[in-house]
Amino acid sequence: MQQKDAMLPALCTPPGAKPLRFACTRFPALENAVPDGAAKGRRVGSGEEVRLVFSHQTAVNTVALGEIGANCVSFSLYGEDANGQRQLLYQSDGIGRMLYCVFDTVQVCALVLTVRGEAGRAVHLRFLQAYCLHRGAKKDFRVTVYYPLDTGSNYFSSRTDDPDLARNLDLITDVVLIGGVRFLKNGQLQYDEKTLTRELAALRQIIGGRPVRIWYCILNPPSTSGRGRLSNRDSVFAIRRHLGTLIENIVSFCEKYDFCGIDFDWEFPYLPHIWRLHGKLLVELKKALLPRGRLLSAAFAPWNIWLQPAAKESLDFVNVMAYDWPKNRRRYHAEFYSCHVFSAAYFLKKNFPKKKLLLGVPFYGNTCDRKKLAQRDYSGFDVRDAWQNTGVFDGRPYYFNSCAMIRSKAAYTRDFGFGGVMVWCGMGDRARASGLSLFEALKTGLDLSSD
Repeated sequence: MQQKDAMLPALCTPPGAKPLRFACTRFPALENAVPDGAAKGRRVGSGEEVRLVFSHQTAVNTVALGEIGANCVSFSLYGEDANGQRQLLYQSDGIGRMLYCVFDTVQVCALVLTVRGEAGRAVHLRFLQAYCLHRGAKKDFRVTVYYPLDTGSNYFSSRTDDPDLARNLDLITDVVLIGGVRFLKNGQLQYDEKTLTRELAALRQIIGGRPVRIWYCILNPPSTSGRGRLSNRDSVFAIRRHLGTLIENIVSFCEKYDFCGIDFDWEFPYLPHIWRLHGKLLVELKKALLPRGRLLSAAFAPWNIWLQPAAKESLDFVNVMAYDWPKNRRRYHAEFYSCHVFSAAYFLKKNFPKKKLLLGVPFYGNTCDRKKLAQRDYSGFDVRDAWQNTGVFDGRPYYFNSCAMIRSKAAYTRDFGFGGVMVWCGMGDRARASGLSLFEALKTGLDLSSD
């Protein structure tokens, strides 16, 4: 088995779940195919059908499948009843090494998969498994959502009567406010007290009696070069020379505004000695927060993590930035396997506990051409159905996560025992009543009844 496949079985088969048995006369190699690096699978011609026939009418709500290579450019999955009538269950623009397809529970006699390969080439299916999983409520599963709050923002104070925001807070367990608060090289915090006080009061008014925790993500000192970058040099200076002052100010800030915890989003430490100092900040801050009942978290991307064990232990949660990672042929930044599953595997290999990992999903799209990166909120695209993962704006192609993809990622994260999901960011969604809301897809994926 290749090293990159070492975690494939564990992250492709739901823990404790047994796949449904089916017959596949035309492609018998798929009947017992399992998701590991040794699976030979079966080549399926572009436009061909794969029929999975059950011995009797069977309840199904989840299909996991994967391909060898990346030839698939679209597929459709249907459920077929005893009369041969078909119902579309799932479709997407690719499969990749693994895709988790979640849909409403249906009673079917067969599943029918049709695939289309790039330039008419065959699609080499590695495995295909069907399940009927019983989800229901899950204790302590978190839905953490970032909301930018820059100086002068009136986002919350202008939405105290917004029914969508209130409805989203029925789902959200943790709000992380970010932007507008930075630590400086002298250990002081810089922020607009007027904006923070006003918006925090409005947010708490909207939350009302809901059990929603509020965090603040403190950013690093700004770079003198501008362009929104941070200064690693000033960050290092603050930790080396003014760590005590910095921790005292952060704790005081946390208690003054009664945040449940502090979050960091240091993009990026890059060098080993900077990572060591980041870790030192986390460890020492945790010592100060713990007696006060406050929590500590950090946002990390799935690469170049050099935290020491004590620093990992200091974190209550890790907000995994499972996006902006276009490591696939089509440069799609948040595909299922190459980003979501890869990110989960990366942090598990780095010995972070599953329960601390909140796997991120994007509510925005990235350009997928080779020009300068541009980003756009999901709400800014012309989206026509729940399966659409791509769009065009100003003549440039974008990739984003469809409602179906968000639903599947949410269900996957829950089914595989991770601590929760994280959203960047809560401002990018469409109206809940549109039928194409990502918050609604998230809720459905977690199997929470709609209002």
